[in-house]
Amino acid sequence: MTNTRKLWLMYSLLMLIAIVWLAVTFLPPWLTANGHSFSAISLYRGLSGICHQIPERSFYWLGSPLAVCSRCTGIYFGFVVGLMLYPFCRNLGDLTIPSRLWLMVGALPMLVDVGGDYFGAFKNAFFSRTATGLLVGIVAAFFLLPAWVAIAFPRPSEPQEHSFKEHYSA
Repeated sequence: MTNTRKLWLMYSLLMLIAIVWLAVTFLPPWLTANGHSFSAISLYRGLSGICHQIPERSFYWLGSPLAVCSRCTGIYFGFVVGLMLYPFCRNLGDLTIPSRLWLMVGALPMLVDVGGDYFGAFKNAFFSRTATGLLVGIVAAFFLLPAWVAIAFPRPSEPQEHSFKEHYSA
């Protein structure tokens, strides 16, 4: 298998995982609507460890809230969007991680939104929670995809002249 095919395979696998994860958040409302309450409750409880699941802060589908809040939905959806945009913005074979500045730029609006609400400076809104989550998810894709590919295809280490043991032994 060529390197290009391996890169696209890893990209596709991460995209599949991200889409399935996003779909899982939609599953409890579907299960509830189709009479599978126990399964729906089990999924809600299972995902409660990663999200507060406050109903008024969540999107609704089929009359029930998604398994995560609007911010988490934005993050997961944004991650899928970021993965879709990635090949148009960067070469899949370029495993360099972007500057941390981009991560800070992507996270700053969310930090302001959360912090402003927490400290009482303002009340954040459904839209601000969703939009800031979306931005973080898009940016995260540009950091996580190169890491994902690098883990799957580690670069051979450079040969060293002497081992640590030889250099530091008494």
